[in-house]
Amino acid sequence: MNESQHASGTKRHVWLHPRWQRALFRLLSHIVVFTVGLFFLVPAVWMFFTAFKSNKDVFRFPPTLLPYDTKYVTVNGESYPLYNVPVDGEMQQLAAVKIEEGQGTFVDPGNPTQVIEMRARYAEPVLTIKFQWRNFSDAMNRGVRPGLNVNFWTYLKNSLIVAFFTIIGTLVSCVPVAYGFSRIEWPGRELVFMLVLSTMMLPYQVTMIPLYLLFTETLNWGNSLLPIIVPSFFANAFDIFLLRQFFRTIPQDLVDAARVDGASDLHILLNLILPLSTPILASITVFTFLWAWNDFLGPLLYLNNPENFTLAIGLQDFQGQRNTEWNQLMAASVVFTIPIIIAYFFAQRTFIEGIKLTGTKG
Repeated sequence: MNESQHASGTKRHVWLHPRWQRALFRLLSHIVVFTVGLFFLVPAVWMFFTAFKSNKDVFRFPPTLLPYDTKYVTVNGESYPLYNVPVDGEMQQLAAVKIEEGQGTFVDPGNPTQVIEMRARYAEPVLTIKFQWRNFSDAMNRGVRPGLNVNFWTYLKNSLIVAFFTIIGTLVSCVPVAYGFSRIEWPGRELVFMLVLSTMMLPYQVTMIPLYLLFTETLNWGNSLLPIIVPSFFANAFDIFLLRQFFRTIPQDLVDAARVDGASDLHILLNLILPLSTPILASITVFTFLWAWNDFLGPLLYLNNPENFTLAIGLQDFQGQRNTEWNQLMAASVVFTIPIIIAYFFAQRTFIEGIKLTGTKG
């Protein structure tokens, strides 16, 4: 065997071309990511479709993903449910005129004079896909507390107020602090920054009682939204760290050039740093919105009046007041989830870019 024959024989033993190997690896990676994503997606999809079901359909066995309801037919101007009824060994679709004490009276919609009576257990309802859109209006307009003018629209309004002012407070308080740690030289800066970061190791449960006493006993802010909103105006270590790391990725030459032109630190921050920091500002906005929107412990701790409840605590109150209408509860939960999806959808590009760029420079 000459050298060329040996080389060609060696090539035949190559399993796949490197290009096909890379394609196969990407395919397997996508399959793994999709499979893992299903574990998080399935509960949300089930909640979404349950929101459109009737309360009877929620407990149907075996359960179905899509919302089904009994099909109705008009007989002599009256609407009756349609059933599959065995007649002479064949299944016919008949209207159930009356069902009581386990006995059913059925008629043929095409020939109402044909009446069949039999045990109702032998008949099965004819189901059709039907979305109960009114679940959303019923859930949002339903008065959770009798005697009070409170419903889920009240909870939605309170949640929006809390989320809006929490975002404003976080940005207003954290941005100047992060700028001071990243662009202004002053003695002990690194030591103070480490002290700020060390506060992240302090659990909320440690400060919960002192803060509760401060807001309720000293400041008399109990049963209001102030104890939930005001702390955001005093900055937090996590967002300060993210902003500082991003600010340090901006070239120092730009800042020095602005100072040579006579710009103050406030001018540099507002007109130079912030316009270049859109990705990280969007990331912090999304993080803050998610935290404020989903916060349950804060409203539970400070709010006693249902007129001040947020959606997070309102959903729990809805479930605990009476026999739960699960379809309406899921409808309200979908409304609770929609702002999160919208916020992430519009901020997705800058959000991902901000996470990618944060921390690239020490």
